Amino acid sequence: MFYAKSEPLETILEHTNKLLQNLKELKDEYGDEILRDKQIDKKRFWELLEIVCTYHDIGKVFTPFQNLIREKLGLKEIKTEFNYEKIKHEQLSPLFIPTDEFGLSPDEKTLVYQAIFYHHERGNQDVDSNLIQEIIRKDIMPQISEIEKETGIKIKENPNNFYLKKVGIDKRIKEGSPLYQEYCLLKGLLHRLDHSSSANVQVEDGTHEKICEYTEQFMKESNYKLNDLQIFSEENKSNNLLVIGSTGMGKTEAALLWSNSDKTFFTLPIRISINAIYDRIRNKIKYNHVGLLHSTALDYLENINKSENYMEIYEQSKNLCEKITACTIDQIFTFVFKYKGYEKMYSTLSYSKVIIDEIQAYSPEIVAVILKGLQMINNIGGRFMIMTATLPRIYKEELQKMSIEFEYKEFIKPSIRHRIKICDTKIDDDVEKIYNSGKENKVLVITNTINKAIEMYLKLKEKGTDNVHLLHSRFILNDRNKKEEEIKNFSKNKDENGIWITTQIVEASLDIDFDYLYTEMSTLDSLFQRLGRCYRSREYSSSLPNVFIYTKDSSGIGYVYDKEINKMSIDLLNTYDNCILEEEKKIELVDKLYSKEMLKETKFYDKFIHGMEILNNIIDYDTNKRDAQKLLRNIDNITVIPKIIYEQNIELFERYEKAKKEEEYKSANEIKRAINKLTTSISQSQKWKINDCLIKLPYEINDIWIADLKYDFNVGLMLNKDDEYELDERFFD
Repeated sequence: MFYAKSEPLETILEHTNKLLQNLKELKDEYGDEILRDKQIDKKRFWELLEIVCTYHDIGKVFTPFQNLIREKLGLKEIKTEFNYEKIKHEQLSPLFIPTDEFGLSPDEKTLVYQAIFYHHERGNQDVDSNLIQEIIRKDIMPQISEIEKETGIKIKENPNNFYLKKVGIDKRIKEGSPLYQEYCLLKGLLHRLDHSSSANVQVEDGTHEKICEYTEQFMKESNYKLNDLQIFSEENKSNNLLVIGSTGMGKTEAALLWSNSDKTFFTLPIRISINAIYDRIRNKIKYNHVGLLHSTALDYLENINKSENYMEIYEQSKNLCEKITACTIDQIFTFVFKYKGYEKMYSTLSYSKVIIDEIQAYSPEIVAVILKGLQMINNIGGRFMIMTATLPRIYKEELQKMSIEFEYKEFIKPSIRHRIKICDTKIDDDVEKIYNSGKENKVLVITNTINKAIEMYLKLKEKGTDNVHLLHSRFILNDRNKKEEEIKNFSKNKDENGIWITTQIVEASLDIDFDYLYTEMSTLDSLFQRLGRCYRSREYSSSLPNVFIYTKDSSGIGYVYDKEINKMSIDLLNTYDNCILEEEKKIELVDKLYSKEMLKETKFYDKFIHGMEILNNIIDYDTNKRDAQKLLRNIDNITVIPKIIYEQNIELFERYEKAKKEEEYKSANEIKRAINKLTTSISQSQKWKINDCLIKLPYEINDIWIADLKYDFNVGLMLNKDDEYELDERFFD
């Protein structure tokens, strides 16, 4: 018996048959889309993929690998002079392929050998050809008849090490090679089929239920008629789209109509917004074939799916099998860095659609990654839709420079929603005014930094009001989830008034609607996103302002928001003081601000251009996926648990340690996820200020520190070293 896995126990034959079944389902579901418009022999491609799937794990017959499984099963070890440290199963698998019988051409041998040889992308890929020959002579040939019989796989009559001439660091197929697209598809789809088979999930959800039909039904039941944006999206479902649409125009529905019945990835810049889109598709549109993929997706799914199999939903999301996946860009756009194994995602995107919502919310370096990614997706056959309320002109021009074909159109809602007041003062100079406004209205206060948000919260609490709330990213995950629900419920409750103070985490695609907005000045694109949370879908007719913008000493200028862009934004906006700011004017102002003419001497433009240059010169396979995600997130945070939370939950850590020692890994992982919900993040730039408040965790849980700092459900984690005000103890429970 030749084993492939020990947990669950599975033979090579069983594992191979799973891959071949998943291959059939993938071909039946997306076969035409995968090879659409590609100069590849379609019939031959599927034959090659079947060969790759059949032979990818046959190297596991190697006795040292079988001994690894047998040891875990408590079976007797088979005597051998070889060991598994010097050579791995995927480096042996190609020697078994009967290339003459399959009629493989020299190019096809290169494709098949490399797809199999590199399907685990281990660190050391150097192989000793003499060692291979010894393994063939002493380990493979003596059991070759048994291998064929037990695995059901036809073996090369005289295995040899000639395949090594087709592999090696200097021989790898890279972008620019005529074999590049076919290689990415073969290797990437092998990853998909292998991972889904190992996880015992479908490689693809074979549903024939169309999200576009569910969306149309939802709109019909809600008495909504398709507007021009939605009609345009539906009519252009076969094209790449770049659309500008005013807030409240139903861009989400437009995107889902464009999605049609295709595999789709719906991306947003902030997790709270991604969760909201997932909920909207699943609970309002009532389409169940939707997944969720971001760094805390499993925790969120567990929280909202108490009665469902949330782990199954997560596994399906993680293995990319859902028809629609709501996700952050760091989950899919890492392929741009061509890390080891990037072909899995890249091949999936070859037959998928990608929706980029609110592209202007990303930093210039990350937009460079997105645009490069869209170019690569377009090249391999995928399609994209960028939809946004405002669009920096340089991004559109960069797409045109890449010679990507796309349909572009603006859809401006002729509504009057905002009369703005430019205040040449600090936001905390108007605490009294904000306090009084919150007595009879829903008031939203947005600051550029967490510390300023906390400061505003404490000053408003000093006024004696109970109905003031705070939301930012420095709450532990459990508390943040509760607060996100609270702000949405507050917005919906017509009878409740009060004040919510937040940071920019509420900017993108969060469906909340407040009566008044008091905000620090940021940059125009960010500012106009904030305006979208006030009078979101209502007409404003008063001659008094409902938006107050504070330009003096705004927090975060220079490190959260570019100083030069902020200054230019103020100059452009000053003309509209105490005026109605129409939707069309917002688009014009952002377009002008981010034109090459205005940006050419700025650090912002330099960062964008430098980012594009780096991405155009990426060295293939020079990084791993984890490092690629760090580069894409553009963050280097540390994870902390407040000391008071740690002390209240120390029993959880003790249980985790016990589960690990007893090798109860499933239980340990569940406990670790519970621990993660008690943590929050601090940027490395802030860490040095509080180094003496950080305590090493007395348990082996990677990357979590105890923070000996004030923490409370109402305020979050206080960074004492960065406080510019006295902390009133009565605000802490």
